[in-house]
Amino acid sequence: MALSFVASWRRACQAMPDLHNLHMLRQVRATGQAAQAQRKARDPRATSFEERGFEAARDKRRLRPYWPPQGQALELPGGRKQVQVLTAKSDVDGALEAQLAFLTRGGHRLFYLNEEELAELEKLAPRISEYFELWEEKAKDAADGEESKRTQKGLQQQPLE
Repeated sequence: MALSFVASWRRACQAMPDLHNLHMLRQVRATGQAAQAQRKARDPRATSFEERGFEAARDKRRLRPYWPPQGQALELPGGRKQVQVLTAKSDVDGALEAQLAFLTRGGHRLFYLNEEELAELEKLAPRISEYFELWEEKAKDAADGEESKRTQKGLQQQPLE
């Protein structure tokens, strides 16, 4: 059945040269598209840099994880936070510099200070201590004032005998 259809199609195409040309054009176009698909290069983004043979591949897994840092951390009083000196990139120029990092017990970074920021904090430490002392004095005065008011109210409410 299929053979007779092909034979009749060929006879019809030969009888009508325009249809034959159209059929030939379609065959050429189909084979050209197949050849073009074969010639077309694979998408290089389909594979990683490491798979393509680059030594310094940016998508290559690290030998050791970047975070949390390896090394010894000192625990702060209370045991909930740690301090560690790290080598990290500068915010300004991206160069490596020493930084003092404050971490949670699980190793999550809370904040960090570089050498310049630590020097500024040292300068401000006496003033901050004074502010804390002043705050403690005011809190103590306020507590004493509240206690004296309660005592005075209690004395006023008691009947004289």
